[in-house]
Amino acid sequence: MANILDYIFWRGDIDFSRAEFNEVDALILCSLSYARFYGLITSDFKKKDFVTLQEAESRFSSSPDFVERSQICSHLSQETVGLLQTAAQSERFGNLLVGAHVDVLDTVAEEQFSATTFISDDWAFIAFRGTDDTIVGWKEDFNLGVKDVVPAQRDALEYLENAAKNIKGTIYVGGHSKGGNLSLYAASHASYDVKKRIGAVFNNDGPGFKKDFFVSGDYRAIRDRVHSFVPELSVVGMLFDHDDRFVTVASDGKGIMQHDPFTWYVGPGCFEELPDTNSQSKFLGATINGWFNELSLDQKELFIETVFGILSHTDASTNSELSENWWNSVTKMVKAAAHLDSKTREAVMKTVHLLIKSAWENAPEQRV
Repeated sequence: MANILDYIFWRGDIDFSRAEFNEVDALILCSLSYARFYGLITSDFKKKDFVTLQEAESRFSSSPDFVERSQICSHLSQETVGLLQTAAQSERFGNLLVGAHVDVLDTVAEEQFSATTFISDDWAFIAFRGTDDTIVGWKEDFNLGVKDVVPAQRDALEYLENAAKNIKGTIYVGGHSKGGNLSLYAASHASYDVKKRIGAVFNNDGPGFKKDFFVSGDYRAIRDRVHSFVPELSVVGMLFDHDDRFVTVASDGKGIMQHDPFTWYVGPGCFEELPDTNSQSKFLGATINGWFNELSLDQKELFIETVFGILSHTDASTNSELSENWWNSVTKMVKAAAHLDSKTREAVMKTVHLLIKSAWENAPEQRV
C-alpha cells in the first residue's frame, strides 16, 4: 500500500490549480513542519521574505549543520528529510512559499512549540508541529489533560491571529500529534473575523482536551470544518476527551508506531479508510482515560510532577538521550524515586494502582 511519499510520486506533477488541496496534502505539510528550518527562513510574516519550498530545501540540505538538522526526532527524522527533498522537487509543492517559522523550547515555562506557514496562490496553510523528542515536550502533552491552557496553545492562537493579519485569503490550519491539538485550540479560540476565513482544520491523531472543550461555543463554531484522522491503533489521538467524529486510517505501523504519519495508507486524493479503530485502541483509550478521569486535579498534577521530576535527575533532555544511556538513566531514576517523601510516594503508588485497576476493568476477556 502507498504512503505520503508515494502520493508525491503520483501527484507531484499536478499543481493545485488542477487538483484542489486535500487531506493528504495537509498531512504532508504537517509532516514538513517537523523540519528544522530555524535560521534558514524568515520567522516573521512579511511575505516578501518567504522563499519557495524548493529554496528552503536547498538551504536545509546545504547547511553546514545538515546532519544535526536531520535528527528531527526518533521516529520521523530520516523520512522527514526525504519528504522535504521529494516535495521540494515536485511541481505541486516546490513552488509553495514557506516562512514564518517559529521554534520555541522553554524548559522553565515547560513549552515546546513550533509552527510554519505555507502559502499558495489561493490559500495559506498553518502547520503546528507535534511533540518532538524533548522531555519538556512530552510533559507539556500530559499537561493538556490537566490545565485549561498550556503555553504552546497560547502561542498557537497568537500565531494564527498574526498570520491572519498579514496573509490574505483562505486559511487552513493543521497539525500532527500535539500539533493537531494546537490547531483545534487556535481555530476554536480565534477571533470572529479569523474564524470566518478558516477553510478547514486538520487534526492528525492529536491528543484531546479537558471535558468541557468540545461542548463550548468556541469549538462548535468551527466543528463542521474540523477533519480528524486517527490510525487503526490510536493511542495519542484517544488521550483525554475528544470528539467522536473522526476518520480511521489504515496503517502498516506496528503498535504505537501507527502514530507515525509515514505509516498511513493513502490513495490519489484521500486516505485509505477503515470502519473504526481496533479493539486494542479502544482498550488503551478506555484504560488510560478511565484512570486519568478518576484522579483529582491535585493527584494528576502530583503524578505528572513526580514522574518528570524523577526524569530530570537523569540529566537527559530528550527521549533519545534516555534510550542511549538507559542503564545510567534507570539507575538515577531509582535513586531519585527512593528520595520521595512518604506522602508523595504513597500518592504515586495509589495512582499506579488506579491504572492497574482501570486496565483490569477494561479487559474482562483477559481475566483468568
